[in-house]
Amino acid sequence: MDQARFTPGGVLAKNTLLNLIGMFLPLIVGVVAIPFAIKGLGTEGFGAFSVIWIILGYFGMLDFGLSKATTKFVAEILGRREVQGLPSIVWTASIISVVFGIVGTAILFIITPYLVDSLLKIPINYINQTKLSFYLSACALPIILFSTSLRGVLGAAQRFDLVNLVLIPVSILSFIYPALSYPFNLNLSTVVLLIILTRVVGTFFYLLFCFRVFPILKTRPIVDWEILKKLLSYGGWITITSVVSPILVYMDRFFIGSILAISAVAFYSAPYEIINRIRILPIAVMKTFFPEFSALSQRDENNRVEMLFGRSVKYILLPTGTVALVLFFFAPEILQLWLGTQFAEKATTVFRILALGIVINSLAFIPFNLLQSVGKPDLPAKFHLFEFPFYIILLWLLTKNFGINGAATAWFIRVTFDFLLLYAATVKYYPAAIKALRKNRIGLELLFLTILFFFLLLTGILVESILSEVILLVLFLLLFGIMVWYLIFDSKERQLINSGIRRFITSDTTESAI
Repeated sequence: MDQARFTPGGVLAKNTLLNLIGMFLPLIVGVVAIPFAIKGLGTEGFGAFSVIWIILGYFGMLDFGLSKATTKFVAEILGRREVQGLPSIVWTASIISVVFGIVGTAILFIITPYLVDSLLKIPINYINQTKLSFYLSACALPIILFSTSLRGVLGAAQRFDLVNLVLIPVSILSFIYPALSYPFNLNLSTVVLLIILTRVVGTFFYLLFCFRVFPILKTRPIVDWEILKKLLSYGGWITITSVVSPILVYMDRFFIGSILAISAVAFYSAPYEIINRIRILPIAVMKTFFPEFSALSQRDENNRVEMLFGRSVKYILLPTGTVALVLFFFAPEILQLWLGTQFAEKATTVFRILALGIVINSLAFIPFNLLQSVGKPDLPAKFHLFEFPFYIILLWLLTKNFGINGAATAWFIRVTFDFLLLYAATVKYYPAAIKALRKNRIGLELLFLTILFFFLLLTGILVESILSEVILLVLFLLLFGIMVWYLIFDSKERQLINSGIRRFITSDTTESAI
C-alpha cells in the first residue's frame, strides 16, 4: 500500500474546514439579507426571485455530468501521476460544457413565456421583470457551466483554498444584491443582472487559478473526441441524476406556485433556504472526499474507502442532527424574530418538517457521492428515476390537500426513501461499511442526539422564559461538545482536526504546482 499516494488526513481536515467556511459565511449573510430582500422585492417579487434562483441552479447542473466526470478523472490522473493527460480532459470537458450551456440558453429562451405566462401564477405587475430576469439567466448558462468544470479541476487537486477564494465573495454577493433592493429600490432584473456579472468575474478567476496550479493547461484548447466519449460514458448516468435530481429538489416550489400562489412560494422558500444550509457540512465533507474516493477506488483501496465512509457519517450525523433539533424546537421563535409574525404563523410546521428531513438528506449525500466516485453512478440515477413518478403524485396530492405543509411532508417522505436505497446499495458493494459505522461509534452519536431531544422537550415544557431556555441550551451544548470530543473522536482524529485547523490558520499557499 503506497501511503505516499494518500492525501494526508491533515490536508483533508483543512480542506473540509475551508469548504465549511466557504458555505457558512454566505449562510450568515443570507440570514441577515433575506428579510431585506423580501421587503425590497415584495413577497411576490421574492417568490419570483426564488423561482429564478431555482432555474439558474437547475440549468447549471445540466452539463451531462461533465463537471463531476472531470473531477473524477482528473483526480485519478493525479493519483497515477500522469499529468500529461490533463489538458485533453480539462479542455474537452470545458469546451463541451460551454456548448451545452448555449443549448440550455436556447431552451430557456423558448420556455420562458410559457413558464411566466401560464405555469406560474405571477402577478401582472411582475410579469415583465420576471421574463427579463429569465432571459438574463439564460444568457449566463454557458459561463455557469464553464465555471463548474474549472471548479471541479481545482477540487480534484484538493486546492479548495483557491476555490473558496472565489466562491465565498460570489456567494455572499448573491445574497447582498437582493437585499440592496430595499434601500436602493433595485428591481428584480437588476438584481439578477448583478448576480450574473459577479459569476462572470468569478469564472475568470477560476481560470487564472487553474493556470496557476496546472501550467500545463496553457495550451491551445481542443476537443479530444476519445476523451469526450470516456467523459460522456461515465457522465451519462450523472446526466440522468443531474436532470432528475434537481426536479426532485425544486419541484415542490413549482407545485406550490402553480397549485397555490406565488406568495406561498415565499412562505416555503424562505425557511427552506435556511434549513437547506444545514447541508453545508455534508457538502463540505464530500467535496473534499469525492476526489479522494475516486483516486482510492482506482487503486482498489477498499479498506480506506470504507474507513472514510464511516468517518463521513460520524462527522455529519452529530452536528447536523444537533442543529436540526435546535431549529425544530425553536422554530416559532426563530421565524418570528427573523421574518415576522406572518411567517411564524404560516411557516412553522414547514420549518420543522424540513429541519428533520434535512438530517436524513444530509446523510444520504455520503453514499450518493461515494457510489458516483467509485464508478457506480448508475445506481443513484436509477433510484431517482424510480422515485420520480411516485414523488410527483405524492407531491401533487399533499400540496393540493394540505398546502405548503403537505409539500414539505412529501419532500420528507421522498428523501427518507432515497436515503434507504442509497445505504442499501453501499452496503451491498462495501459490506464492511457496517463495521466501519460501528467502529466510528455511530450508535453512541444516536444516543447523544436522543438525550438532546428529551432535554429540549423538557426545557420547553418546564422553562417559561425563552432567555432561560437559550442559556440552559448553551450550557448543555458546551458539556455535550466536551463529551463528544473525548467519547466520539479517537486520539488520531483529534490530532487530525487540530492539524487541519493549524494548516488553515497558517494557510500554506506555497504548495508547488503540479
